[in-house]
Amino acid sequence: MYVTGKEYDLLVAELRVELGARTDGGGKNLIARCPFCGKDGKFGVYIGKETVRKKPFMAHCFSCGRSTTTLGKLLESLGRMDLLPTETVAFDEPLPNVLFPLEDAEDEVDDELGIVSLPEYWRRTFTHPYLQSRGFTYDDYDRFPVGTTCRLNHRWDDYVIFPVIDAGDTVGYVARHTWSKEEIDLHNRGAARNGDYKILRWRNSTENDFVKLLYHYDGIVEGETDTVILTEGIFDVVALTRKLDLYDNRHIVAVATFGKKISRTQIYKLQTKGVRTVVIGYDGDAVEAVKHTASELSAYFEVFVADIPDPEKDWEDLTAEEIYRVFAYGLKTPVEYQLTKIQQK
Repeated sequence: MYVTGKEYDLLVAELRVELGARTDGGGKNLIARCPFCGKDGKFGVYIGKETVRKKPFMAHCFSCGRSTTTLGKLLESLGRMDLLPTETVAFDEPLPNVLFPLEDAEDEVDDELGIVSLPEYWRRTFTHPYLQSRGFTYDDYDRFPVGTTCRLNHRWDDYVIFPVIDAGDTVGYVARHTWSKEEIDLHNRGAARNGDYKILRWRNSTENDFVKLLYHYDGIVEGETDTVILTEGIFDVVALTRKLDLYDNRHIVAVATFGKKISRTQIYKLQTKGVRTVVIGYDGDAVEAVKHTASELSAYFEVFVADIPDPEKDWEDLTAEEIYRVFAYGLKTPVEYQLTKIQQK
């Protein structure tokens, strides 16, 4: 059922009074005494934006397990069908799950995700020697959840594990071993001779395909975030957020595509948040990947390339001043970027 903005606000206000509810810290749920079993603080009504897994006015009691999945069922259970809006046709309702250009309208995008469990004994950390060595500050730990298994799960010893969060749910994780590449390679050469286990530098979840995921996706605020900086990985996102001081900036947000390319699903996810401008911030040596990605994105967004002058460096290697200069003076349109790279050959 389509609900206008005014009807939505009225419904939330009426339900707050009817249930004697309070809003949770994230502002996405009404928390109240369950109208079915009477347990206080166990009944939740979702009032956030519609996602793949959540729709406004879904309700659930974490004590008795009673649930309603639609606004109509919720109001019926409360005996307040008088609050149900009149069914109307929504001419301005968003299009179904397709990329926006009309020629692609029949090509549905698969963005369905399942919730993923983090490795057993994972606990969030706010200090870690490896992350400190990479420049992590308290603001980084606060903004970007990361944890370890506290040596209680030996498969994950010496890994730092970053959850990938989408609409508040954990839909994947990325784990980085804390040894250097040289140390890992040395160990693995010996392991091959001695029949010992090999160490993977990266160990990631497998339940959801990473072409459907964007790291720091929930940092994009629908209706407020105009510009997104695309990076390759998590540490790029953290470095840019720290060095450009984007922690509280809702207009510009850095996200990671988990590699040097972007998928149609990831493009769709940016579109659904109302992003207008995309700055490609891949590493300086990713020239061909940047050209291809710029071509893919140009049909949907205003696109710029943050051209790192030194191909051997990434965002972690650059100082805050160097990064500022890239964004202040080094942004190029896709055409300017291609011409620059031709001239450099």
